[in-house]
Amino acid sequence: MISVFSFQCSVFSGRSAILSSCHLVIFITLLLAACRPNASEPPPPTAVPATIISQSVNTPQPIPTAQPLPTNTPPPTAVPLTPTAPAPIIIALPPEWETAVSEAVGLDGRQWQISVSDAPLDALNNSQAQIALSAGNGGALVYQEPVVLAVPFFTPWEAVTLAEAEEIMANGRDDVTILSWEEMTPELKALRVDGQHPTDAAYPLQKRLTLTAVPQAQTAAVDLTAALQTALAPEPSVKVTAVGDVMLDRLLGELIEQGKLEFPFAQVAPLLQNADLTIGNMESALGTLGQPENKVYTFQAPPEAAQSLAMAGFDVVSLANNHAMDYGPEALLQGIDLLHAANVAAVGAGEDYAAAHRPYLTEINGLKLAVLGYVNVGMEGSPPYFVTESWTATETTPGVAWANPEEIRADVTAVRDQTDLVIVILHSGLEYVEQPGPEQIAAAYAAIDAGADIVIGHHPHILQGIEYYKDGVIVYSLGNFAFQIDGDPGTAILNVWLDGDGVRSLELIPAIVQESGQPRLATEEEAKPIREWVYFLSRFLPVEGQ
Repeated sequence: MISVFSFQCSVFSGRSAILSSCHLVIFITLLLAACRPNASEPPPPTAVPATIISQSVNTPQPIPTAQPLPTNTPPPTAVPLTPTAPAPIIIALPPEWETAVSEAVGLDGRQWQISVSDAPLDALNNSQAQIALSAGNGGALVYQEPVVLAVPFFTPWEAVTLAEAEEIMANGRDDVTILSWEEMTPELKALRVDGQHPTDAAYPLQKRLTLTAVPQAQTAAVDLTAALQTALAPEPSVKVTAVGDVMLDRLLGELIEQGKLEFPFAQVAPLLQNADLTIGNMESALGTLGQPENKVYTFQAPPEAAQSLAMAGFDVVSLANNHAMDYGPEALLQGIDLLHAANVAAVGAGEDYAAAHRPYLTEINGLKLAVLGYVNVGMEGSPPYFVTESWTATETTPGVAWANPEEIRADVTAVRDQTDLVIVILHSGLEYVEQPGPEQIAAAYAAIDAGADIVIGHHPHILQGIEYYKDGVIVYSLGNFAFQIDGDPGTAILNVWLDGDGVRSLELIPAIVQESGQPRLATEEEAKPIREWVYFLSRFLPVEGQ
């Protein structure tokens, strides 16, 4: 205050005025000092001037509004910033795929928006979507499955041309069911299209789903493709190929001994090798040991026959038949060792009861399979008859697994919970009789009742019918296959596709057993009566009274 007043005095007064003003200031100062409070008392707060005079600008500047004095109240808790959620990625797709894709993308953490469109690619091109799923051939393949033209299995109709198939697809047909391969059931048969089966790579009728994306959505498209491929993947299945009696003695055995190991199956090997699992019945002893039994027919294939089987594609053979011990138990065990050395499994016979009833277990395409083998045939020859049942394995002696229905039921029950699928090989029936016999039927029914999915039979030396029994299928006899024998040369290769629900589909591939015993595929003229004969016999099943 003193300095201010002094400054003003010096500005507005002359020399004499300055002196009198100074005296006045001194007086006022002394007076104020006399009135000052005790020094122990705190001084009053200094007044805040209303304006500040700037030395460079004569215009007074306003003072910022004073902030309130701080208190002991804690400051408010800081609120974290929430990141803005990304905009959903729009997927354009056909109406028929809405449900499946919606369920599939629900497994992913991204935000997706489904846009149903009859023209998904147009929606993509018009910037209404970032990803398009369509039935076209462009883009990444997300899903593909054969479309089947199916007819009842026993219908004498096997194939169509592609033009005929497209006509049926476009306009429908009362006696044809159009469905996906995964929806097939064994009562139906898939028509071949231009000679191709739905499981063949070149089969032309395919249901496809492909994915296309704009450049900005490529990363999301890769993730979506992987998710859809996993979620929409078809149910796994297993293709089993089965044949009837394989007897590699006589001329076939001689040729094998001469080093012609491929000869017995040379003309059919590609079909046998194309299966996930190929099985047959080894209708002879195998090896060099032992002496022939006292019976009408005794067979023993050379040791190299095991290699012939392996080269042809066989994975499992049944030894549960009326020739496995033609040269005694020593030869039986030698044959099993030779087969195992060739990586061919043997079922239905062994060193004791447990071995003879032991299943072959394998896992294919994620499905666990079990294969069991049994035999029940009548007496052989003329008095004194040979009784095959005398070869039944015991707790302490080698032999075969006899097809006692109760034992079959127990074996299948024991393995059913450990596997997804059970296949039973049955050597039973009456030779050259077209209808299955009582023992044959009883054994097959016992297997299905206990949970087997399919029973595949032989022994009658001729083809017999096919029966749908409860949840399973019984193929009673596939006849001969590689066998130098008199009789009907017509036979068939059986293709069976199985999935987690059991048998999905069947197919018969007719074949002819030539004079040498070597099988070959039948011509179309030869094939038609073979198939139709099986279809005809099947119409009489089940046998009345069974």
